[in-house]
Amino acid sequence: MGDLAQMFNRVTASSSLSERFAALIEAEPSLRRRQQAERLDVPEAQLIDQQCGVQSIRLNRKFSDLIYALPELGYIMSLTRNESAVHERKGIYDNIRINGPMGLVISPDRKIDLRIILSRWTVGYAVCEALGDSHRFSLQFFDQAGNAIQKIYLQPNSNFAAYQRLVEQFGAADQDAQMSFSTPEANTEMASDSDVDTHALVNEWKKMTDVHQFFGLLRRHKVTREQAFRLVGEPYACPVANNSVGYLLEEAAQQRLPIMCFVGNSGNIQIHSGVIETVKRVGPWLNVLDPEFNLHLLEDQVASAWLIRKPTVDGMVTSLELYDAKGETIAQFFGVREEGQPENRAWRALVESLLGEEVAA
Repeated sequence: MGDLAQMFNRVTASSSLSERFAALIEAEPSLRRRQQAERLDVPEAQLIDQQCGVQSIRLNRKFSDLIYALPELGYIMSLTRNESAVHERKGIYDNIRINGPMGLVISPDRKIDLRIILSRWTVGYAVCEALGDSHRFSLQFFDQAGNAIQKIYLQPNSNFAAYQRLVEQFGAADQDAQMSFSTPEANTEMASDSDVDTHALVNEWKKMTDVHQFFGLLRRHKVTREQAFRLVGEPYACPVANNSVGYLLEEAAQQRLPIMCFVGNSGNIQIHSGVIETVKRVGPWLNVLDPEFNLHLLEDQVASAWLIRKPTVDGMVTSLELYDAKGETIAQFFGVREEGQPENRAWRALVESLLGEEVAA
């Protein structure tokens, strides 16, 4: 791996950012990358690009071709996060389908399960981080604002030769151009509650035959997810205690109930399916700490939690959904269900046990 580390020889000019970064690390050496970016008031991608604490190589924008090459890496860890939750899943990046701006990755064992919004991917890097006497290698992808979309970390048994070939193949020709990041303006105007035909909204909800029809329902009525929940109301959308997720995960682990956990951001949704084992709180974080699946969730950032029921041809599908103060989705939890099969009754009973009760922390 020493030879691989030597590949990261890109030189960046000294800048005020690198000087500020050095001062920050000296004062607060334990900060994570996202926290460093927040303290310095810059996008995380800018820290990677300017090689603040890492060595990096810019990748070209042939993201579709690159994704199709990822199975060559073998066993990896895929990380997807948003402001309030981090989802880490180990497995092999395989069974890839990309159709224009959208991509789907569902490995045969479902360990790597992704819904990719490729149109939001703006820049990517190969990254080398020094960890004592060794190095950690990754591929990291960011959106237009410089927020992380997905990070893929090599594991001890990953194919490091394939990683080197991939970086050489997809390295950008221009490693020196000035990079800029900006937050895109929202281009979708949402309707106010008074402008929504609530009767039509409820009727369409009742007539759903597949959970994926929900996205079309939101678009047609120009409503946000939480707005739809409020307007439709019970029995399809029921508020529950904001701290319900801890109880749900602990009970699912104890009962060995297979669950699905969705965490997403602007360009990727990552899904875990299966039984969870170890649920543990550390400081403000609620964690699932299993060998191949980790979830880290900031419970105090959950501003609302909802029990949601969606009709399908196989019966009602029940979920717990968490939202932050901005109305952004933090995480969603479902029971594992095979297509054509009804929902697991034990899962439904667990979620419904959250209704009307304040859950003990």
